[in-house]
Amino acid sequence: MRGNDTLINVIEMVEGISENHHDQIIPLADIEFENLDKAHVCGREIEVLPSAQRLLANRLHIPHNYLVRCPQELQERNLNFWLRQEQKNRDTFFMRFDGFKLRAVFTQRYTAFDNKDVLTQMMEYGFSLDTEIQYTLDDSLMNLKIPEYDKMFSFPGDDNMVPGTSIANSEIGFLAFSVEAYIYRLVCSNGLISKTSIGKRFKHISDKAMIEFEEIISQVSYESQHNQNRLRISTETSVEDADESFDSFNRRFLITKKEAEAVNIAWNREPGNTMFNIINAYTRGAQHPGLTAEESYKLERTGGQILALVK
Repeated sequence: MRGNDTLINVIEMVEGISENHHDQIIPLADIEFENLDKAHVCGREIEVLPSAQRLLANRLHIPHNYLVRCPQELQERNLNFWLRQEQKNRDTFFMRFDGFKLRAVFTQRYTAFDNKDVLTQMMEYGFSLDTEIQYTLDDSLMNLKIPEYDKMFSFPGDDNMVPGTSIANSEIGFLAFSVEAYIYRLVCSNGLISKTSIGKRFKHISDKAMIEFEEIISQVSYESQHNQNRLRISTETSVEDADESFDSFNRRFLITKKEAEAVNIAWNREPGNTMFNIINAYTRGAQHPGLTAEESYKLERTGGQILALVK
């Protein structure tokens, strides 16, 4: 899901998505795999979602691509064998469920702060329920962007930009909890996510992010304005060969074929000969309807990473 709405409506969406979510600490002895897609946990048949499959493969040190290609009986043997080996190192897993579907697997070192926790912290910080939120939301990622229209600035030609704050969280280990600067371009409704000196990412191994939430939000909001000068410089930095630039950035930031196609579509809609145009292609490409929340977030961050290279 992707769109603009008020904070109260985003809260309602997240609560609806989370209705059947629950967590359990499960003894490894109570887990038995039938194949990569199905397991028996404490006597219950559980569907193993792709997100949990990747985490399990990583935890058990089995290449995920190999497991996917294996026939079911070989998946069963591999998973159960290496699960028994894992019991030599630990007794339990911290497992996240959506009803009878397994969505993530962690060790007990994992500290859960869910999307609902993040939204609660936003309200405690002082965001009103009618605050405009630009959201990207699915099972793997919640990315909320809060533009600050009272701090809007412009480039020649009335190209209006709005600084703000990006907050991202993954309940299934896709990324660390992140608070970063954000710049929103009004003319084509796209934005880039860019780190400032205060922008931070917190692994889910402590509650430090929730404790420091208010301070981090305040400082990132303040420092997001510092990206304005770099963005202005990008409009004055010429690019001799756009195709070569895209090839270089795609390799550097590990852009997939699917993501690159979205960037190319965006570029063809608004080509140009400056670094600003290159950056805009990535951030505008993030709006492509065929992308997941993860892919959209990645392209917006890539735009911010390219901006950070502008001198």
